[in-house]
Amino acid sequence: MFEVNNGSITASRTRRSDRRDYRWLLGLAVACFFVVSVVTRCLPRGLRPFAASGPARESCIAEARRMALAVIPYAFEW
Repeated sequence: MFEVNNGSITASRTRRSDRRDYRWLLGLAVACFFVVSVVTRCLPRGLRPFAASGPARESCIAEARRMALAVIPYAFEW
C-alpha cells in the first residue's frame, strides 16, 4: 500500500472512491441516456444520434448503456 504523509489516505481507499464515483456517474448517465433513447425512438433510425453505430435491433436500456459507456471514460481522463 502507498500512504500519504499523514497516513489517512491510502491508494486502495482512493481506488475505491474512484470506482464508486465511476459507478455513480455511469448510473446517472445511463438514466439520462435512457430518456434520450426513449424519446428518439419516434425518429427514423438515420436521425437518431447513437443508433447508427449500434446493432440493428437494440433495447432502449442497451442503447443507453452503450451511449454512457462511450461517453463516461472521457470524464476520468482529466
